[in-house]
Amino acid sequence: MVTLNWNGADDTARCIASLLPELPDDAEIIVVDNASSDDDVAAVAAEVARHAAVSLIRNSVNRGFAGGCNVGIEHALNAGADYVLLINNDAVVEPGALRSLVAHMESRPRTGMASPVVLDITGSRVWAAGGVRATREVVCRLGMARRLPDEVPKEPFQPYALIGCALIIRRDVIETVGRLDESYFAYVEDVDYSLSVRDAGWTIDVVPSARVRHVIAASTGGGYSPLRGYLLARATALFVRRRAALDQRVGF
Repeated sequence: MVTLNWNGADDTARCIASLLPELPDDAEIIVVDNASSDDDVAAVAAEVARHAAVSLIRNSVNRGFAGGCNVGIEHALNAGADYVLLINNDAVVEPGALRSLVAHMESRPRTGMASPVVLDITGSRVWAAGGVRATREVVCRLGMARRLPDEVPKEPFQPYALIGCALIIRRDVIETVGRLDESYFAYVEDVDYSLSVRDAGWTIDVVPSARVRHVIAASTGGGYSPLRGYLLARATALFVRRRAALDQRVGF
C-alpha cells in the first residue's frame, strides 16, 4: 500500500490508522514523502516508527503525485507485491474495504485495476464512483458526485476511468503497462493510466462494497485553490494534446 505525503503529517497519520486494522499479514504500508518541510517529515517519521508494518521513503525533491507514487510502486514490486494499492493520505478506509478490493481482483483475473466508492469525509455524499467521460472543460468528471451513497449500484461496474484517490493495481498490469506518467505531475494521470490499462485489454472496475472517505484536495489547500486550478488545467491540456478523442478536443 502506497500513500504520498507532502506537508500533511496529520492526514497521513489518520490514513495509516485506518489502514492498519485492515492490513493483511504479508502487506506493508509505504509512505513516500515528497520533500515536505523538516517539521512535517519529522512528524511522519515518528508516526512510521511506531508501526513495524509501515516504512518511509524520503524524496529529496517533490516529484509530484505520479512521480511520488512511482517510487512507492517500485518499492512494492521489489518486495514481491501481487497488488499495489495507491491511496491518498487524506483518505481513510472504511472497515472491510481492502478485503473487498483484493477479493474482487482475485475473482476476476482480467480486472487490471479497481477502485472503491469514494465518499466525502462525512460519509454522507459520494465524491466519486469512477470517472465519467467528458467533452467540455475537463476530459473526465467524477462519477455520481454529490449523490447519496445508497444510490450507487450494488454490483461492480466498469467506468470510463478510475480516480486516483484510491485504487488497486495488479502487478501484471504495472509490468505490462508501466508506471504512472510523471509528466502530468498532478491530476489526470489517473485518467491517462486508466485508458492505458483498458487499451492493454484489461478491465477497470468500481467495487461498491469497498468504500473510503476523502478530505477533498487537502494537499493543494482544500476545494478550489489557484495551485489546484493551475495543475488541473496544465494536466488537462497535456491529456488533450496527447490522447483525447476528437469530440473532447472540440470542447477545448
